[in-house]
Amino acid sequence: MILRRVRAATPDTGKPTWPVFSAPESLSSSGATAETRFRSAAVAKGVTLVDVPERARLPEEVARALVPAPGRRRTLRVNDPALTSLRWQAAGIDVLTGTAGADDDAALSRAVAGVAETGTVVLASEPANPALYGFLPVTHLVTLERASILGTFEDTLALLRTLYGRNLPRTLNFISGASRTGDIGGRIVHGAQGPARLIVFVL
Repeated sequence: MILRRVRAATPDTGKPTWPVFSAPESLSSSGATAETRFRSAAVAKGVTLVDVPERARLPEEVARALVPAPGRRRTLRVNDPALTSLRWQAAGIDVLTGTAGADDDAALSRAVAGVAETGTVVLASEPANPALYGFLPVTHLVTLERASILGTFEDTLALLRTLYGRNLPRTLNFISGASRTGDIGGRIVHGAQGPARLIVFVL
């Protein structure tokens, strides 16, 4: 009832427009410069970066990055059909699909973009890319296309508007490094509120 009254009293101005804001010149970058800046900022936050020359070699690079617990095979939670179709078994990795659980060792997400100014990866939730992959497993793996590394958050928001318009995904997560906190006894503790490791595979 209240919302109907508000709508009735509000004039229809047509389709709303997105305000456009410019990033400070000192933060702007693109191309190779943005990639260099992204790498520097991400590594400074404890992110492990792995270059993958072609998508087909992703399983072997993931296998090198994952160290299984004694007596266990490498297991990886993946839900993206473009990734599950790769040769994981040949690389010694057992793939699980579906949503993540608290006992998962590792999960693989796909980033929509990387933000150079802070070394951030941007994840959009969808059935192929569940949001919990970035919160429950001990190790979070993310694929990032080199061409998707943008200079600033303003550039990233412009990309999201192009990709989704007003129909944004249910969840957008901007992840800058693995989980860590200094609230426990004044010591830096990794993995207290999420994955202890973040590994980004740059394709």
